Amino acid sequence: MGLEIKFTERELHPIMYIIVPLGAFSLAFLCGGILMSWAGVNPISGYEAFISGAIGSPVKFADTLVRTTSFLLMGVGLAFALRARVFNIGAEGQYIMGAIVGTWVALLLQENLPPSITIIVSLIMAMVIGGLWAGFAGYLKATLGINEVVLTVIMNWLAFKLLQWLLRGPLKNPLSEMWPMSPPIQAKIPVIISGTRLHLGFILAVLIAIGGYFLMFKTNYGFKLRVAGMNPDAAKYAGYDVRKIIISSMILSGSLAGLAGAIEVLAVYHFLYEGISIGLGYTSIIVALVGKLHPLAIIPSALMFGALYNGVVYLQSALGVSYTLSKAMEGMIYLFVLISEVFLKYKVRIIRR
Repeated sequence: MGLEIKFTERELHPIMYIIVPLGAFSLAFLCGGILMSWAGVNPISGYEAFISGAIGSPVKFADTLVRTTSFLLMGVGLAFALRARVFNIGAEGQYIMGAIVGTWVALLLQENLPPSITIIVSLIMAMVIGGLWAGFAGYLKATLGINEVVLTVIMNWLAFKLLQWLLRGPLKNPLSEMWPMSPPIQAKIPVIISGTRLHLGFILAVLIAIGGYFLMFKTNYGFKLRVAGMNPDAAKYAGYDVRKIIISSMILSGSLAGLAGAIEVLAVYHFLYEGISIGLGYTSIIVALVGKLHPLAIIPSALMFGALYNGVVYLQSALGVSYTLSKAMEGMIYLFVLISEVFLKYKVRIIRR
């Protein structure tokens, strides 16, 4: 006697695509409340702090939109790679590379060029480097068949080690003795609402998501990309160059991750430091999946995860919840959301043999 778990694809009523994720969040919050109770924190107070941190005031909601910006850019980029059936786990490293190059270019140019030109050149170079960093992994997959999951994870590690070395060497701020960081950047992306940190990068991210929709669903390239992802053999039979599609999807994905990294430096922190990413690239994979790899659907998905991120951070600071507990709660929500995605797509049957 044994048990076999069988997954079969199924079609659901559209309303279930709302009900199931809401149920997943409800279960995650229930389990999070139990964790808080065990830790001696009142769950009601905890979730009041959570909601307050995400949307409790115009300033906090603006901060949620700031965090949404990175998730949205990387989520849209990852949607293209994943649609092409390229499992880009390297958004984290591509984001870091964009942050590094955006910082370096801004520091080189800010003394001699106007801030607007410095910002534009820095963002473009960050996109170029992010795209090349990801495109290298795509090239090795397309030409040599190297597993992109393993390769991009290794490249994430390399990007972080490069960041550490630069902040202790060529990019080190000699005035900073507490922790490694770069000199301050004077060329700053403008804030669009006074008294908040909400910047023009958010508007740019939304426009890119809209542009991503048209590229994915209204162009010949987008059609080829989707066909190559659904059935590579059919794409080859139709005469599509699947290798070029793989490489180009990775370049596009990496360029948006690099752009997100540079925007984070030039709009939010105005200097580079080791904690610039803190796992945002990995979370963006979930953002893309929850958004069904659709650029427009990724907008609310990114907003939801931006609120989740800021809510957990505020919960930690307002009530003294430990970092470990707050990250456990965050991870639990991610887990339940991913499980709900499985149940949305597949009918799960347990067969006794």
